[in-house]
Amino acid sequence: MNNYLKKFVAGISLLGLMVAPIASSSVFAEEITTKNVEGTSVEKDNLGQAKLTQEQKEAYYKQYVKIIEEVVAEHEGVSMEAVPFDQFAEEDWVEPGEFRKRAIERANLTFVDSQESTPSSSPITLAGISKTKSKNFDADGKTVTLNVTGNFETGYNGNIDSQVFTGINSLTSRTTSGAWTQTGYDPERIDGGRTYGITVGGRLELSGIKTNHRVYIEFYCSKSGGIS
Repeated sequence: MNNYLKKFVAGISLLGLMVAPIASSSVFAEEITTKNVEGTSVEKDNLGQAKLTQEQKEAYYKQYVKIIEEVVAEHEGVSMEAVPFDQFAEEDWVEPGEFRKRAIERANLTFVDSQESTPSSSPITLAGISKTKSKNFDADGKTVTLNVTGNFETGYNGNIDSQVFTGINSLTSRTTSGAWTQTGYDPERIDGGRTYGITVGGRLELSGIKTNHRVYIEFYCSKSGGIS
């Protein structure tokens, strides 16, 4: 091949490279992503829910543990830990910033009396008189209720001409969301036996966070023996 022909072929090749189509960048914009604390890309579905790989979940979990340690250090008397890695529900895998908000909310969790919409009732059985009372608390933008059910014995006290509490057969509790495990209860009869002040201990697992709580609640015995 002579020199002229070589130059002609080289020119054609160079021209082909210059006019080769450039891949559209729009195909890379279709995937919605965010950045986690490790700097790796986290894919999201159409609803914005993170779709984490096993590796990304492990990276998030390390941050969750660290966040809880920091929150506990900042809130005296708070008992809190992360739920074990393999017990996390898919909806509990959130960005570390959101997890921190949840942890701080749990550290400041307050139980408040539930407003009963119906008159109190106390079914009487051979085993005693049962009554359920409730406490509410806010978690993750919704109200959760702790229901405490006591089964009581009552008796007549002639000194005050009234029925009073004489004992507790059983006391159980549960929440309307998450997992609540009752760890015990400490009852005290007050007001001449007409009131039972009970501190219920329990462990709450919710949104990937496990916390311990002591909740105070009172049951009242009327003159005729009704429980409210």
